Amino acid sequence: MPHINELPHRDVLRTDTLSLYTFVKYDPLARRATTPVMVGPYLVHREPLWGSVHTLYKIMDGTEVARAQISYPSEGDCATALSAHKAARRIAARMTAKVRPIKKGWKAKPMTVKEAA
Repeated sequence: MPHINELPHRDVLRTDTLSLYTFVKYDPLARRATTPVMVGPYLVHREPLWGSVHTLYKIMDGTEVARAQISYPSEGDCATALSAHKAARRIAARMTAKVRPIKKGWKAKPMTVKEAA
């Protein structure tokens, strides 16, 4: 059985792969991108979480945040978030429209007491 180091492919240099000993140092103090991203027709804001390798992605509905998540959102995630946000706004508008002002009803009048002189 031939040894692995003696095989002919050992001398071929490949530039399209990473070596087994590749490592990347993470600098937590380095500035990360905060620019908005377009995911299909949807606007997503990025906010790096301080002291962490994660980024908070905020799916925007105009100026309001429809949903925030850690993983990079797909176009389906954005569509679902916006439809849920619009449904919640619609329900909230119906609930505020149903609130009726309280009518002033019968009020108890205090008894008048005649004092003896």
